[in-house]
Amino acid sequence: MSDDSRPLDCLRCPAFCCKIAGYVEVSEYDIRRLAKFLGLTKSEFEAKHIVERTRRGKKHIKAEYETCQFLDSKRRCTVYEARPTDCRGYYCWDAEDQSVYRAAAFIQVPVRTQQKEDRENRK
Repeated sequence: MSDDSRPLDCLRCPAFCCKIAGYVEVSEYDIRRLAKFLGLTKSEFEAKHIVERTRRGKKHIKAEYETCQFLDSKRRCTVYEARPTDCRGYYCWDAEDQSVYRAAAFIQVPVRTQQKEDRENRK
């Protein structure tokens, strides 16, 4: 966790991690798990859900600035039980790029609290 970040309540966030946090790479294991969860073959899953392949052969189910295809209208993950490793390990307060954390904190943490913490962190 960075010095000026604290855990937030993910259920109170408008799912910024699924909307703006960047790519979601999937491993072969992730693909098999997701395909099974969705009742698809591995080939069917890849044809339907892989949105990008890199030159190095990495596969993405979410492009950098796109909303994740598995996010529903209520801001919930429709494949949560089978979500990829990238998603399982992502917490905005631990991310190197603090943009998502700052946006989420703006919504969840009262401005006075944020101002106080900013002043304390500058000391």
